Amino acid sequence: MSTIDGDRVMLMTRMASFEENEGKEAIRICNYFRSDYVTLNVVRSIVSATVSYGLVLGLYIYYNIDQLLQDIYTMDLIETGRRLITAYVIFAGAFGIIAYVVYSFRYDKAKKQLKDYNYALRELLNIQEVDIDG
Repeated sequence: MSTIDGDRVMLMTRMASFEENEGKEAIRICNYFRSDYVTLNVVRSIVSATVSYGLVLGLYIYYNIDQLLQDIYTMDLIETGRRLITAYVIFAGAFGIIAYVVYSFRYDKAKKQLKDYNYALRELLNIQEVDIDG
């Protein structure tokens, strides 16, 4: 077995491994434009943050209902509402920023992986052409 055959086998093995593992995800990600992929996932993350915030707030109210009912007439409801909305905006905003960074990184990584895969395809084609010519 010549060096070219060994190189071809190693390259094809590496490419097959990529196609079976992270390649599927990279291809799925790169089917989107970068802005569409990131925006879609940021919106999903903010929706998840909203649901999470609502659940935590609901649990807090459920476990402290006795105290809340006692204080309902003495508390400033407008100020409490402002605090809850401010906390939600900070929570959802932080979630959105983190999601933006994470999904931008994932998209860039997938793009690089596919670029490397395409380079490997060209290299394999060159090896086969040398093998046919030689």
